[in-house]
Parts: sequence; structure tokens; C-alpha cells
Amino acid sequence: MTEKGKGWIFILLVILSIWFWRDHRNLTSQVESLQDEVADLDDKTNSYSDALDQANSNIEDAQSYAWSSYDDMGYALDNLETVEP
Repeated sequence: MTEKGKGWIFILLVILSIWFWRDHRNLTSQVESLQDEVADLDDKTNSYSDALDQANSNIEDAQSYAWSSYDDMGYALDNLETVEP
């Protein structure tokens, strides 16, 4: 192989290396962005799960008083509350 041919191969390898590095950097940035999005969605999932648990607990408490006296039923209704995630 001639010196000229070796030079072109070297230039081609440099261009491919730069292209790969640039593409890798873009993919790394996308992966980090997606990981942040997943973490945010996990936080929302936990928040909604906690809200659902609280709402179920409120309903169970109200149900335990539902067949008691009118005063107990009033107490149960007074203690029902809306739950925000």
C-alpha cells in the first residue's frame, strides 16, 4: 500500500472516529434525559399510589362507622377528605 493510500485510510479513520464520538455524545445525552423522565414518572407513580392508599384508608375508616349510631356515621363523614396525589 502506498503512502497516499495510508493517508486516506488515516483520514477516513479520523472522520469515522469524530462521527462516532459525536453520535455517542448525542446518545448519552438522550439516555440521561430519558433516565430523568423515568425518575419523574416513578415519583408520580409513588405519589398516586400513596394518595390511593390514603383514600382507601379513609373509606375503610368510614365503613367501620357506617352501621353504627348516627353520631358515629356523622363522625365518619366529617373525617372523609379528598386526597391529592
